[in-house]
Amino acid sequence: MKSFQFTGSIIVTLISGFAFADLALAVDSDIAAEVSPGWSLETVAEVDQSYAGWDVEIGDADNDGKNEILTTGCPDSRLYLFKKTEASWETRMLAENLANQNPGMGLSVRAVDLNHDGKKEIILGTGEERGGTAFLYLLETDGRAITRRVVSRPEDINKSSFTHNLAVHDLDNDGADEVISAYCGGGEVIRYDFDAALSKVEARKVYHLSGSGEESIIADVDNDGSMEYVTSNSFRTGKARVEIFEFDANGELMTPPRVAIEGYGGIPCFYASFMVGDINNDGKNELVVGWKREQAVNKTTLLAYRVAEVPALVATLEIETEDLDMAYFEKMMAVADADNDGRDELLVSTRGDASSENITSGRLGRVYRYNVDGVGNVKRELLADFDPAYAESTWLAVGDADNDGRNEIVLATGKGDRTQPGTSHVVILRTTH
Repeated sequence: MKSFQFTGSIIVTLISGFAFADLALAVDSDIAAEVSPGWSLETVAEVDQSYAGWDVEIGDADNDGKNEILTTGCPDSRLYLFKKTEASWETRMLAENLANQNPGMGLSVRAVDLNHDGKKEIILGTGEERGGTAFLYLLETDGRAITRRVVSRPEDINKSSFTHNLAVHDLDNDGADEVISAYCGGGEVIRYDFDAALSKVEARKVYHLSGSGEESIIADVDNDGSMEYVTSNSFRTGKARVEIFEFDANGELMTPPRVAIEGYGGIPCFYASFMVGDINNDGKNELVVGWKREQAVNKTTLLAYRVAEVPALVATLEIETEDLDMAYFEKMMAVADADNDGRDELLVSTRGDASSENITSGRLGRVYRYNVDGVGNVKRELLADFDPAYAESTWLAVGDADNDGRNEIVLATGKGDRTQPGTSHVVILRTTH
């Protein structure tokens, strides 16, 4: 394993974007927010949960040929489906109490064709507020109810309670996707294998992180034509690492990790969030990492790396900024063409639920867009700024949620104590041109 700490100076060039004074009121008068010129907000739904979604997914979950929005949140660990009809948006609660305890959390949801039969299934991972092993669900829906449910809770190999994302890929070329997740708490890395009929699931531990598992993505992060597994080994003072693992010819995880990035500028960190995508539109993926130095200090350093044998810094997006609130971005970053101009950009939303860790926060509820050019220049734009009484945190996804042929940003909001009842929203942020 090669570990890297970047010790050189970091230079950032921020091209002037919109200031806070340039923001305008949201078009939808029910939404307490200001938006950047050329953007508008639309209400999809209000739900009686303090967090409408700790994850957001856009996809054809009911296999009717049109996309829907899926969210899962807390405190009732529900699964919601939001569907655009000719008349309006419809809210359909497909399931609740998926954590099998209250309060509980739905933490990760994906719509994927697991057995490659042309139809999508839903996979969902939970968070257990009162302890116990997190659940993994395989679900099918007709758009109004759950029509099939397969459950895995491997208590013998996983003692952790919180699912932090689900990485999906057909690793062994058997015609069915596998799922890997690194679990928050003890750091167990669990692989789930499904049979072709999707009637059963086998779970096995393939690695154990030294810290807490805070993210899981399978992607070609080093642009070599093969997939890698990337995880955040974090939530430990001074020990945050982004770790990159290779797979062998049989699709098995090769350990230890081939590359580990430990902090930045010689500075150890408490936490690392990341996303993989082509942020500068040069045809190659970058690894974008949000570093948090200390748990109780809400400052973000946001860096983009080109990963090869040695990771190289290609862009500095933020240095120790307080503008991104709590500096956690799991399922709060996306690399996508949100403005439909043919070029990808980095979208980042912020988290302000300070009560979850008994630390302070700005309760900012913001959404930013970063445009990065080929030489590393960065333009940051504040797209939306929510009133904290409406939203302290937002989770995001980018895609064609309303089936109009254009991408939108879908946001699930949250505020207050996640273990208590509340009110939250699902909204769409889109360009007006």
